[in-house]
Amino acid sequence: MNEIAKIFETLEYGPAPESPQPALDWLAAHGGRFGHFIDGKWTAPGEAFASTNPSNGEVLAEITNGTAADVDQAVKAARAAFKGWSALSGYERARHLYAIARAIQKHSRLFAVLESLDNGKPIRESRDVDIPLVARHFY
Repeated sequence: MNEIAKIFETLEYGPAPESPQPALDWLAAHGGRFGHFIDGKWTAPGEAFASTNPSNGEVLAEITNGTAADVDQAVKAARAAFKGWSALSGYERARHLYAIARAIQKHSRLFAVLESLDNGKPIRESRDVDIPLVARHFY
């Protein structure tokens, strides 16, 4: 057997550092039921649909269906916030967007695992492409 074949024979794949457990713990810590985030706070969960892990069919969380009233509430909140937001200088707005980008980067492993659990795509794609792209949009 040649030397390269011997090297490959001894290599074993270890577990990915992106264990699903922290993401599952995060979902459980939030009760596994989510309303909408409107006007800086979470709404009470309403009529919901299940978000399931496509690899095993297990329910990850219950997500509230949006209603016309939810949309109206969100639009009203956005219109109210726009006055203050548009009064900020470009530098001040950039500081807020930069802070969001940094928060996304800080929690990128959690977001990548949640994304992979929710839609079944490989962790490498979520971790190396999707979540960094989200952060770049805010930068």
